[in-house]
Amino acid sequence: MDGTACDSRTLQQIQLRLQMALDASNMGTWDYDLRRDRLEWSRELAQMAGVPPHVLTGSLAESLGSVHPEDRSKIERAIRDTLDHDSELNVEARVRFRRPGSERWLLLKGQARRDERGRPLGITGVAMDITNRKEAEAVHGRLAQSERLRALGEMASGIAHDLNQSLALITGYSDMARQELSGDTPDVARVREMVGITAQAAREGGQVLRGLLSFVRTQELLLQEERVDLGEVLQDVARLTAPRWRDATQAEGRPIDLVVDAQPNCAIDGSPAALREAITNLIFNAVDALPRGGIIKLSARCEDDHVVVEVSDSGTGMPPDVRTRVFDPFFTTKGERGTGLGLPQVLTVVERHGGTIELDSRPGRGTTFRLKFPRASDRRRRPETLPRGPAAAPGQRIRILVVEDEQQLARMAGLVLRQRGHYVSVAASVEEALVYLREEPFALVISDLGLGPGQNGWDLAEAVRERWPATRFVLVTGWGAAIDPAEARQRGVDQVIPKPYRIADLRQIADDVAGVSGSG
Repeated sequence: MDGTACDSRTLQQIQLRLQMALDASNMGTWDYDLRRDRLEWSRELAQMAGVPPHVLTGSLAESLGSVHPEDRSKIERAIRDTLDHDSELNVEARVRFRRPGSERWLLLKGQARRDERGRPLGITGVAMDITNRKEAEAVHGRLAQSERLRALGEMASGIAHDLNQSLALITGYSDMARQELSGDTPDVARVREMVGITAQAAREGGQVLRGLLSFVRTQELLLQEERVDLGEVLQDVARLTAPRWRDATQAEGRPIDLVVDAQPNCAIDGSPAALREAITNLIFNAVDALPRGGIIKLSARCEDDHVVVEVSDSGTGMPPDVRTRVFDPFFTTKGERGTGLGLPQVLTVVERHGGTIELDSRPGRGTTFRLKFPRASDRRRRPETLPRGPAAAPGQRIRILVVEDEQQLARMAGLVLRQRGHYVSVAASVEEALVYLREEPFALVISDLGLGPGQNGWDLAEAVRERWPATRFVLVTGWGAAIDPAEARQRGVDQVIPKPYRIADLRQIADDVAGVSGSG
C-alpha cells in the first residue's frame, strides 16, 4: 500500500513537472490515432486557440482544415514520411484557429508509434507556439532589406552623375572625331586617340551599371561560388561608393580620400556580389566615423594560405562598450538613421566564406576591420563560357542569327561577325527569328533580352532549346550582371554577355562555336 502511494505521488510529481514545463515553454501535446483517424489536442493547445479541447479533436482532414492552405501539403508530407519511414516529424506551420484573428505559428514535433510487427499505429508529438519568434524573424528580414536598400540608394544617388560623365565623353569625342574626319587631311592618330577615349568611357559606364546590378541581387548569391580577386572587388566597391565618400562629403565640407592598396592575385572562392556588399557596408561605416573628413584605406594582401582584407579609417574610433556590441543585431549608435544590421550582415558574409573578422579601434585613433579568408585553391577557375575548341580558321564559317531590335546595334554585330567570315542573318523580333530558324539551320543565336512588345529573349531561348537543341544560344543584355547563370542555363541560355560588350567578345563567341561545331 505504501509502495502504491509512493508510486502515485511520484507519478503526480512527474505530471506536475511536465505540466510546468509545458506551460513555461508555451507548448502542448497532441496524438494521432491512425486506425481511428482521430487527432486529439491537449488542454494547453486548446488554451492557445481559446476553444475547448473537444473543438480541436477530430479526423486528420478536419484538423488540417485549420492549417493555412500554403502549409497544408507540407504537414501532410511530414506525417506521411513519419508513418511510412519512421522519420522524426519536425515541421513549422501556420494554424488558423476558429476564433477571429487567432492564426498562430506552431512547431510540430512527433514520433511514430508502432505495434510488435512494426506497423504504424499513429504519432505522438508536441506543438510549440513560435509566433513571437516568426514575427521577430519577419521584422529582422524587413530591417535587413531596408539596410540593403539604404546602401543601394546611397550608391544610386551618384550613378546618374557618373554615367552622365561617361556619356559626355562619348558624345564630345565622337563629335570631335567626326569633325576631324570631315577635314581635307584628317589626323588619323588623333582620331584613333578620340575613338579610344570614347570606347573607354563606354566600358567604364558599363562597369558602373554592372556593379550596381550585382549589388541588387539577393542573398542567393552567397550560394554561387567562383574565383574572386579581392583586389578587383576593392576597386569595384571604391568606384561604386564614390558618390557617398567623395561627392556627398565634399558637399558637406568634410572631404574624404579613399586609397586602395591591393597585392595582385589575392583570390578566394566565393561570391563577388556578396563580398562587394560586405565591403560597401564597412566603407559606409567608415564615412560615418569621419565627421571632419579624413582617410579610408582598403587593402588586400596574401598571407600563406589566407587573404587578408583591411578596411581602415582615421576617424573617431569606438569606446570599449561599443566595440563589444557592434556585431549584435539591432545595436546601433546612429539613432534613427541606423538599423543595427549593417555589421551583422558583414559578419554573416565573412563566416559563410569560411573567414573571420577582427576589429581594432580606439577612441580618437580610428578603426580597422580585418577580414581573413581561406585563399583560393591553385586550380584556377574561369567563368563558364561556351565549350571551347580551336579558334575558327580562316574560311571556317558558321551560320549566325543576330536578334536585336535596335537597328544600329544589329548592324554593328552583323558587320563584326561578317568580317570574321561568318554567314549572318539579322532579326528584329522573336517571331522573325523563328521564321529564319525554320528555314535554315544556325550554329549560333545571339539575342538581346528585351525585344520590344511581345516575346523576349527568354522565350526565344526556350524555343531554340526545344526545337533546335544543337544550336548554341547567347543572351546579350544590359541586365547581364543581375541574371543568375544557373537559371539562365536551365532556360536554354549557354552564355550571358552584359552590355556594353566589346567587339572581341562577339568574335570570341563565334570562334568558340565554330571550333566546336565545325559546321559550314
